[in-house]
Amino acid sequence: MSGNKSSNKSRKHFEKRKVWAGVGSALLVTSAVSGVAAPADDSVHSAVSHSIVSFAAGSLGEGGEGESGEGEGEGEGSTKADLATDNAAYLARLGLMRGHLWVGIKLYREGHIAMAKTHMKHPKDELYAGLESVFKERGVAGFAGELSTLADAVNNEQGTEAVESAYDDLLKAITASEGMEAMSAKEALMSISQMIRTAADEYAIGVKKGEIVNVHEYQDAYGFTEIAIERLERLSDKQKAQAESDIVNTKALLLELRNLWPTVNPQGKVEGDVSLLYGAAARIELSALN
Repeated sequence: MSGNKSSNKSRKHFEKRKVWAGVGSALLVTSAVSGVAAPADDSVHSAVSHSIVSFAAGSLGEGGEGESGEGEGEGEGSTKADLATDNAAYLARLGLMRGHLWVGIKLYREGHIAMAKTHMKHPKDELYAGLESVFKERGVAGFAGELSTLADAVNNEQGTEAVESAYDDLLKAITASEGMEAMSAKEALMSISQMIRTAADEYAIGVKKGEIVNVHEYQDAYGFTEIAIERLERLSDKQKAQAESDIVNTKALLLELRNLWPTVNPQGKVEGDVSLLYGAAARIELSALN
């Protein structure tokens, strides 16, 4: 079993190295999409270089593994960030959970019940279990009960009414645990950058030369990106005022990325360039840092 996990991690790290070759060109593309000029002075060039290097190192797991025990390559088990004190990392983790659930519900609503079940997380999953101590330190209730209710409703095929009601209750519980109203615009943007980087990691595994080779990872990337867009839309007027132009540009980048997912359950080829995801993540990070 451990041998399989090691092999999976090596494969994912290899894929991440390959896609980084396209990040430079992706940054130029995302500049055009967002209306932001490419960096011209040495100081900004230096910032871009530093961001790409550190961003790539984090993606490749240098200085420690970034994958969780789930083996999904989402960086959700990373020891680099203290989720009890790092608001951006905390928001990113909850955003990833929202993304799993979002795509699960979308699949459920479109009648892909078996696929929907694979995205429904349970409190016993490591993804949630690792958050219990974080919730305690942050003084929030968490959402174990609501998560379990939704998972049971979908997995036991209790019907649309039960599933939709459970999903609504779960979203309210996640929102209460996030505490977005107390976060800064910078923290929100940094969380979105982390989520899009994770989406890129998943997309790189799911799509090879236009072929869907792992539909679950392709779908995860879709969910993470949609939740990133939703997070921007949920920012308060006060938060938007803190970084108005950055938020507008970030939304433009994210909306452009939607072209990577023609449908949640594609048949045949998709025309998607994963470097666009990595490039957008790097540009959003730079925007937040500046």
